[in-house]
Amino acid sequence: MDTSITNCIPVPYFQINQKGTILNYSNTTHSYFPPTSNIWDIIHKEDRDKAILMLSQGDNSYPVTKHLGLQTSNKIFINFKCTIQWKDGIGHLVCTEVNSIKDRTITPFSVQKTLINTQKRLDESKKRLNNVAKVISIKKH
Repeated sequence: MDTSITNCIPVPYFQINQKGTILNYSNTTHSYFPPTSNIWDIIHKEDRDKAILMLSQGDNSYPVTKHLGLQTSNKIFINFKCTIQWKDGIGHLVCTEVNSIKDRTITPFSVQKTLINTQKRLDESKKRLNNVAKVISIKKH
């Protein structure tokens, strides 16, 4: 695709290879994402498996759409609906921000992982709190 046309696309658009190297992008991309040379730099680690599936599609395959958490310029992850179409070894990736939580796919695995991490943080906080309580009780006696 002609670079001047690519620059004018009004949504975040990337041309990538199957390794995730960014070959070209639209100007709008800069208003959403930090400068990077590889798409993997902005994909949330929990969404890597979905991204691998998207990047493993061959030429002339049907478009593949997945919801991915992508890191934005302000360092937070936001849910994007990402669609990729491959042609001549180049992936044409369009990402549109999803504003509604109902559009986010929440899997039992991701919920379980979040619960496990929360439990670990609670256990660590409980240990610290118990240590502080011991120190306070020692100082009182």
